Amino acid sequence: MINIILVEDEEYLLKELALTTPWQELGCTLLGEARNGLEGLSMIEKIRPHLVITDIRMPGMDGLTMLREAERILGNKAPWAIILTGHSDFEYARQAVRLGVKDYLLKPIDDEEFHSLLSTIAKKIETSLQKQKRRKKLEMMKESRLALFQEYGSPVNGDGKDEYIRQSVAYIRKNYHRDISLMDTAENLGITRGYLSRLFKEKTGYTFLEYLTFYRLRKALKLLQKSSLKISEIAHQTGFPDDGYFIQLFRRQIGVTPGQYRSGKFKEP
Repeated sequence: MINIILVEDEEYLLKELALTTPWQELGCTLLGEARNGLEGLSMIEKIRPHLVITDIRMPGMDGLTMLREAERILGNKAPWAIILTGHSDFEYARQAVRLGVKDYLLKPIDDEEFHSLLSTIAKKIETSLQKQKRRKKLEMMKESRLALFQEYGSPVNGDGKDEYIRQSVAYIRKNYHRDISLMDTAENLGITRGYLSRLFKEKTGYTFLEYLTFYRLRKALKLLQKSSLKISEIAHQTGFPDDGYFIQLFRRQIGVTPGQYRSGKFKEP
């Protein structure tokens, strides 16, 4: 639902709009009514509505000044606006639209025209809100441990311990699509599992399982982006035991399912 406040100094029109408009049917909720620009500005700051429906000429502070002040205070979080205006203010209203007001209606208000416009604006705001949610989702993805994951690069002047890690990572790269474990890797290197576990965490910052999982997920992301393979096939090719586990793990780390990621549903608009 889109949250709305009404700002109108003509009491009869304010009450008529408030009481006769089918707000919920149009995807809206009326949260407040103000009778001049000063009251309206105070209400905007407190309620933070998605949309303001306002008259232009009002005592104390006119509608456009109210909207300018709201934009100055709230910046890009300022509400959208529809202006109600008389014929004498028609050119003023056209200027307001050029300043960023979404639309205007001439008084006397035609109910059908008002409802149609309100429904259209509400849908646009809802679309905008969904895009904002997707951006936040993407920001969360960018901050995830997977997004920050960096493959191990052995130092130029490394010691024997670094060589063990280099070989472990090479083993993962070669066999990530298979059912491998810390034990398999340790046996391949001729050292104990406990020693490799401590060493791997010390040198890479990840446990062996974390590193293997992130590496597999990185490979899965590339396949989702560049191939038409089924989700189950991608899970199999990247070493996950079944697609159900893969989907669950993918969602926990990325924030969306593999299918949603591939479809672009959460791509930044």
